[in-house]
Amino acid sequence: MLENFDRFNHALYKEKEMADFRRCILVLVALALLLGTAGTVSAQTFSCQSTATPLQVRYEGLAELLGDFVLNCTGGTPTDPGAPAQKVNIQLFLNTPTVTSRVLNTATGATEALLLVDEPLPGEQVLCAVGANCPVLGLGSTTSSPYKPTGGTNTNTNPGPIYNVWQGQLAGAGSPNSLVFNGIPIIAPGTQGGTRTFRITNVRAPANALGVPVAGITTTVSESLATSNGSILPISSNTAQQVVGVVLKGLLVTNGSTTIFQQCFSVTNGTSGSVTLQKGFAAAFKIRNTATTAIAPNGDGDQDLPNTVYTTESGFYNKTLLANAGNATQGTRFRIVFTNVNKGVTLSVPTSIGYCTVAFSSTTPGSCPSGVTPPASVPNAGPFIGPATSLTPTLYVHLTSTDSNGGGAYSALTSGAITPDSSGTATAVYEVLQADIGNPNEQLTVPVTISFVSNPGSNIPAITVGTPSQLGASFAPISNISTPSDLTVPIPRFRDTSSAGNHFSIAKCATHLLFPFVTNQAGFDTGMAISNTSADPYTTSTQEGTCTLNFFGANAPAAVTTPNVAAGTTYTTTALLVAPNFQGYVIADCEFQYGHGFAFVTRVGAVDVAMGYLALIIPDPPRSPNPVSCPPSASDASGSISCGQGSGEQLGE
Repeated sequence: MLENFDRFNHALYKEKEMADFRRCILVLVALALLLGTAGTVSAQTFSCQSTATPLQVRYEGLAELLGDFVLNCTGGTPTDPGAPAQKVNIQLFLNTPTVTSRVLNTATGATEALLLVDEPLPGEQVLCAVGANCPVLGLGSTTSSPYKPTGGTNTNTNPGPIYNVWQGQLAGAGSPNSLVFNGIPIIAPGTQGGTRTFRITNVRAPANALGVPVAGITTTVSESLATSNGSILPISSNTAQQVVGVVLKGLLVTNGSTTIFQQCFSVTNGTSGSVTLQKGFAAAFKIRNTATTAIAPNGDGDQDLPNTVYTTESGFYNKTLLANAGNATQGTRFRIVFTNVNKGVTLSVPTSIGYCTVAFSSTTPGSCPSGVTPPASVPNAGPFIGPATSLTPTLYVHLTSTDSNGGGAYSALTSGAITPDSSGTATAVYEVLQADIGNPNEQLTVPVTISFVSNPGSNIPAITVGTPSQLGASFAPISNISTPSDLTVPIPRFRDTSSAGNHFSIAKCATHLLFPFVTNQAGFDTGMAISNTSADPYTTSTQEGTCTLNFFGANAPAAVTTPNVAAGTTYTTTALLVAPNFQGYVIADCEFQYGHGFAFVTRVGAVDVAMGYLALIIPDPPRSPNPVSCPPSASDASGSISCGQGSGEQLGE
């Protein structure tokens, strides 16, 4: 009995011991699971993914602003409170031959390109210049950013300065398409810090180096990043490259028709032609800065909110943080070049041109002038706006003085008169002071007029010989500099992509003489005399030139050009000499005014029968085939050729 009781107690003890052991095992397993989970959370992988919003860039451009390249980083182990962050170098590469961000310090290669961490607001931005040692201290595991000072929801007890903007520098001659940001402190956000953002801005590229865009083929500017230590800043390999620019043609140029003027008639502001400048895409024409207006063309305002596309020629710009970084030297400009302008001719263009889209209304400010049908380009007009509900500024440009390439500070001109240089070259430059970046249809037509005082005896204006006067237009300033440059080189700048087209020409005045009957048949011959009577006692400007004899009738020979007929002289010939066996009529086109003709028909040798007559004068230019005297469209008060002009003396009709 006692033995059985002892056996029972022993079994009960063993069972209790096993139960206690099982409970310990369960506690240990639960603790292990808990510790394992906690370790997984605190050691979440630190990784960075990149994004970019590409900007439309002009293929003509040599320093086009690209979209920001952004790294969004999560996880990792935060740096302990007060401990300095580990540093890495971040290098950027473009697919263009060079990078053309402005160089602010030629000695160090420091540029306007900036790297911002955690999107600091303007008042929070603190710069770390090239070559400086700028530590950032950790805050441990927290929702606050160690790159921003205390303020709002952010708490940072570390001593200042709190750096969050780093300046990029040229990578060197071996990598002309690269920028490097050296010594960037990297602190992982951990599980509580959300997303750490690294934004690279103010990168410019020579889009022109990628060639003329081809329809149906997308040409892009791409940007890639590399880090000196992938364990400190791990960038996912499939997001290390982003498209930051789409290359498009920015300017569409159309030349107007060619006009012919006659040398012997003075002209005052005669319409000679035009050139139309149209957007290639909606945001192709831009003002210099958000503070730029038609009233304040040199306005200079900060553009310093991260993750903001300002759509001006300037990029990220905080003049207190870093003067000149991101700021353009001028808005979009257009350079119109006149070549082969005849000696003695002056040109004139409007001082301003506005594009209006709202029909005239006495109660709508900025609407089109009365009688102008919108949309329209209006010369010598003030700035316009769009619909009154939006008050959107529409395209407006003003003539500005510049250097020969279209560069230099904006300085409004009050006159559009242009005097060509001794080579017959002249330039007009306009700057955009207002534009609607949402309207791709905006365009400007620049009318051109010419003036001259006629003096044919001194060849004023000079007769056009060979190529007429031409004009072409392009963006400005023009340049061949596609490398990073200092403050002496403008931003933006462009290749000269202009294509010259014929503008106007100066023709000699003429007399057209009709000899209605000329014969060298049946024993008869005809003598013809043409006198240049521009020499007279009435102070007429003397002229000279040849005459072309055009034959119509039986056995008509090819046209015959006479020797030069000087003022006060007479050219004589006979049908026998210039048109043997011909019978018909002759039209003589002479390169001078005040030509008169006489014909004398007689038997060969002038032995008996003879007859003489005065040649008829055909108006110059020769009249339209229309049976009425002059078509209405030929009337032109500007001074260009019109029906009946230029013949000097004309017969009544």
